Amino acid sequence: MTSGESWAETATRASIFLKLKQSDSAPRELAWKQFYEHYAPVISSYAYRKGATKQQADEVVQDVICGFFEASPRFVYDPSRGRFRGYLMTCVARALSRKNAARSRGSTVSVDQVEISDDRDEELWEKLWQQQMLRRAMAIVREQYLHKGKLHTFLAFEQNVVLGVSAPDTAKQLGVNVASVHAAKTRVTEKLREVRAMLHDEEG
Repeated sequence: MTSGESWAETATRASIFLKLKQSDSAPRELAWKQFYEHYAPVISSYAYRKGATKQQADEVVQDVICGFFEASPRFVYDPSRGRFRGYLMTCVARALSRKNAARSRGSTVSVDQVEISDDRDEELWEKLWQQQMLRRAMAIVREQYLHKGKLHTFLAFEQNVVLGVSAPDTAKQLGVNVASVHAAKTRVTEKLREVRAMLHDEEG
């Protein structure tokens, strides 16, 4: 979440697709920045896991993002027609396929040889998508606790749950009691569950 961006604006993820089409350059540029930050990591990770080099993965990201930019005046996000993540995966798979077609016949690079209907590819995409959603949820929840002046609660959760530091050691490091660490684990876990559900509802 960027500085000055309210929780309500962040929560309304579907609105990003409307902002992409605005004539006012300021909100449109912010929307494109958000769009890139949200989806570039999963696109890049998927391409890399399919065998791409970092440069090739970056090229795929640019191809897909540019494709959305060119189509943005006509693009309509309609959740009733299917999950956005499935649509995005199709765009990524097609970008990989186009790059493969553009290579010389003698190339031994197999990075772009993608079957869109391959169940293994869908499983990989789903795994990477969920990992990205978790990272985004963590960032949102961290910001919430920071803005409330309760960052220590999130840090206790992070130390204990994410980094695997024991509750007593976490309490010692942060200068709190063990009960506070356990309470932080419960509260932050529940908040993460709420935010992940929100992201799922907004983006599919």
